[in-house]
Amino acid sequence: MNEISSLYIHIPFCISKCAYCDFFSRPYGSVPDDYIAALCNEISYRIQLYNISNLKTIYIGGGTPSLLTENQFQVLFNHIKACVALSSDVEVTVEVNPDDVSEGFLENLRSCGVNRISCGIQSMNDLALKTACRRADYDANRNALSLLKNYWQGDLSVDLISGLPGDDETTLTKSLEEICKIKPSHISLYSLTIEDETPFGKQYNSGKLVYDFDQADKLWLYGRDYLETQGYKWYEVSNFCLEGKECRHNLAYWTHSDYLGCGSGGTGTVYKADASALRWTNTTDINKYISFWNFDGEGKIINGNKINPAVLAKLSEVQAEEKIDSEISEFEFFMMELRKTDGFEETQFKRIFSKELPEKFLCLFEKWEKKGLCVRQKVEGSGVRYFMSREGMLFLNRFLEELC
Repeated sequence: MNEISSLYIHIPFCISKCAYCDFFSRPYGSVPDDYIAALCNEISYRIQLYNISNLKTIYIGGGTPSLLTENQFQVLFNHIKACVALSSDVEVTVEVNPDDVSEGFLENLRSCGVNRISCGIQSMNDLALKTACRRADYDANRNALSLLKNYWQGDLSVDLISGLPGDDETTLTKSLEEICKIKPSHISLYSLTIEDETPFGKQYNSGKLVYDFDQADKLWLYGRDYLETQGYKWYEVSNFCLEGKECRHNLAYWTHSDYLGCGSGGTGTVYKADASALRWTNTTDINKYISFWNFDGEGKIINGNKINPAVLAKLSEVQAEEKIDSEISEFEFFMMELRKTDGFEETQFKRIFSKELPEKFLCLFEKWEKKGLCVRQKVEGSGVRYFMSREGMLFLNRFLEELC
């Protein structure tokens, strides 16, 4: 097991649900203080359980983390800092909804130690925003971008979705132009995915929503090319950044690293020496999560330096565990590493799995290499780097299906 240095915190509350959203969240107008107290207790437990001495990345996602009050942010970050040391160059990201951005809000995040904001703009097209049931309209998005440009001193990532109903090349161009004017350090450009259980999915399956997937793919490619002309490096399937501004927390996921996951619906993964792993997913029953981690009538989660055994005895009530064997772990390595445009070096695979690259992977890679869809590149002192070509990246899922 490597030193664990990344922490994800899930805030599963939203004022309203977007039509495309497949993430776990519940409609609440505010975040209960009891949820923050439960989060703090779970964080104490995870830090103690894995004897974590230092965090290099913290990511607070949702849901809508920006629904937290000023005091709730202070309580949460004060607790984290009391539990564990933070690296001198720690990356601390909070996802925010444009509606929630204000000078006071940004100052509070700064005072807590947040140095990176991920703002869900999604589009600068009012029709697309309305169709997607976004809480923020064009004016709210524009106001948020202005505040972030003028008052936020940390790094900024902006989320955009291409291919929303009501979007076309003209409106996507407008969105990209307005975003690039403020030069955020990072941009995530996602192609709309229509999942069955979302409002969009139900509308599509019932015939109420007509959607052109081929046109949507063309829009995303247009957006990718536009961002590259603006100086953004395409470094992962849906992510672009200025030089040196990759999201270090997400890189932990993409490079087979350990990470803690806390909060209702949160997931964490810890690898063992043989590359197998334990993955846990917390209950999506928010009331059960709050009740368990506030531990009514059972005393403290941590007594001195010891975990209360009553916690361990009941953990299965609020945490589902999955044992990832080394074979699945190996497939996940290829699935995540090849999402990055620079792929992976063979020495990385050997270090993690203590063996050579499997013949099945090498044969498939060679087959795709002959089609110009995969590339291997010699790296001085490190052997060979394997990655998808620019065109091949668009067919990564098909490559992985053949690898299964």
